[in-house]
Amino acid sequence: MPLNEIAASLYAWDLADEGIDHALDVLASRAEVNSAYLVGMMHKEKRPLHARHYPHNPVRRYYLPEDSRAYWKPAADRYGRIKPLTSDRDFLAGTDWLQVLIDGARARNMRTGCEISHTIIDAQYAREHYPDALQRDVFGNIVGAFEAVEAQRALPCLNHPDVRDYIIGLFTDLAANYDVDYLQTCLVMFGAGRGDGGTHSSGPTDWQHLLGVATGGCFCDACQAKATAEGLDWAELVAEIGHLARLSKRIGLAELHERQLLDEANYSETSLLIENDAFMSWLQFRKRSITGLFADVRQALDGIGRPIELRYNTYMAAPERAGLDFRSAFRHVDSVRESDYSDQLGTAAGVAIKRAKLMKVRRALNDDQKLIAALGVRPNATPETLRGSIKAAVDAGADGLSLGHYDGATMERLDAVRIGLREHEAQERFWQPLES
Repeated sequence: MPLNEIAASLYAWDLADEGIDHALDVLASRAEVNSAYLVGMMHKEKRPLHARHYPHNPVRRYYLPEDSRAYWKPAADRYGRIKPLTSDRDFLAGTDWLQVLIDGARARNMRTGCEISHTIIDAQYAREHYPDALQRDVFGNIVGAFEAVEAQRALPCLNHPDVRDYIIGLFTDLAANYDVDYLQTCLVMFGAGRGDGGTHSSGPTDWQHLLGVATGGCFCDACQAKATAEGLDWAELVAEIGHLARLSKRIGLAELHERQLLDEANYSETSLLIENDAFMSWLQFRKRSITGLFADVRQALDGIGRPIELRYNTYMAAPERAGLDFRSAFRHVDSVRESDYSDQLGTAAGVAIKRAKLMKVRRALNDDQKLIAALGVRPNATPETLRGSIKAAVDAGADGLSLGHYDGATMERLDAVRIGLREHEAQERFWQPLES
């Protein structure tokens, strides 16, 4: 199968600084890009990621975005209690950057899309205005994304009705009011928790990673109501998972003693699961909650009246620890972008990691669902690893590539994408005989 889609992401500040025409011309001419999407809701993160400075931005050396702002013009009637925030920055405010991207892409006959990125609510604003809608761990503490510092920890609970309505609003707003072919999201699911790292020199074992999930989310009132309605014993869940969380964090003398024994035993993930029924029930509860969210988004998009491709963008090495089960959730999507950037390791081992992750996703998809392989065209990828990653995508039965990300890409790496597509005959137009 050919790689029919070569996508690239752009940020609003890319468009402001470099211009849509320049950015798309570079991407199309150097990397065969035929699909462009705006990261329309972006979390707080230093850009460019993995580099001190931009390689080609003519205006600034780096940029610090606001937290979870929408870079389109949200339609107020699509939202309830929770509404998207837009930019306060002078050079971004007031412009519909998604429409800017769409106009530029359509002029070049490109596909268009928009991504709702990891976090969807400004952390500080959420703590002040929606504390009841935030994920809580078993001890009642607010759960954050990506181990944020305490003041930034604020991950919305996907079981809270207001959060659910807000997420549906984001998708239907974009689908109903913009000429996009696909909507992509790498929405952070439930807090995956984090243990103490274990005592092994090679890092935490599998069961220690799993034990750390007990320190994650969610145990808010909305989750309690939903779990109770499903017939789960909430008090039993809290008691058992609280014990496991204390084991993971080494809280309490009795727990410290038990943990020392476990660390020196031949303990396994299987042992942890089969002896903790409530923990297993809670993991399944989170899975049902996430799968239900995917189903709700799919149903809402189907009600718009025109075909919209729903694309999920993976973001974790072990998404099941956040409640995401590929096989059940992906029944409700049209495509998956496997967001592995092991190209940036600059080694053959990194390419092998990417290939394995692509195979994992391909297994979970039906033949009519598309697999899009991300390519890390940023430091420290090399032309060789990028070309190897294209071969890995072909081997895994991928349908397209997605470059991450233009702001940090060098021209050498973009050129490597075009060279790799030709080298591996990854597009139909490269299947024709060479002219003699």
